[in-house]
Amino acid sequence: MEPLLTIAIPTYNNYQQLYWCLCSLTLHTDYPYKIIVINNCLENASRLETAVENCNFDKIEVVHAKKNEGWIGGINLALSMTDTKFFCMMNDDVLFLPNSNAFWRVLTEHFNDPEVAAVGPCSNYVAGVQNLYDIGTTPLITETSLLIGFCMVVRTQLMKDIGGLDDQLCAGDDLDLSIRFLKMGKKLICNKSVYLHHIGQQTGRKVHPETWDSAEMQETSYNQLIKKHG
Repeated sequence: MEPLLTIAIPTYNNYQQLYWCLCSLTLHTDYPYKIIVINNCLENASRLETAVENCNFDKIEVVHAKKNEGWIGGINLALSMTDTKFFCMMNDDVLFLPNSNAFWRVLTEHFNDPEVAAVGPCSNYVAGVQNLYDIGTTPLITETSLLIGFCMVVRTQLMKDIGGLDDQLCAGDDLDLSIRFLKMGKKLICNKSVYLHHIGQQTGRKVHPETWDSAEMQETSYNQLIKKHG
């Protein structure tokens, strides 16, 4: 069966967690998908190749970026290579639980509604209504004003039509993308009946140990979004 979904995973010097991510993804989920791994760190590239090969999954393509494209650049590079109906941007520090066979099917079924632009699961390390600890305040399936990019499934053509992620932003690209979809009159859906475990902030802290998610970085990101959207 031809793939319906492309899963894009940018990674930077995070071989062990990438291996866990890929193994849990390919062992525990069942859906016609392919995977594009964007390697943003050319040092020890062979270690990444080994991690991928050890997963024994034949629909993984590794793209070695010429420089560190970062999260946004890595996602946009993978998007430019995608020809499937759906596209998922996903972190390399996530783990799929056993018996998650229906994970992707549950999420993509929401696209039966033509107004749905993007869908996301719940997790332990995520903001907004997608957080596992947001218990009893929202329905299991709910429209939201924000989806987080650690695992966001979108319509590929729509994502291409709006030009992918905004590479002028220092962060907050998922906030920006959510706002852009809402301005188009589209829906964002959180389905809390599916769960994805998220370690969180692994690559950012490696690449920017002093500034990642600092108050200064948050302020810069918020100001960029305010300047763009009001």
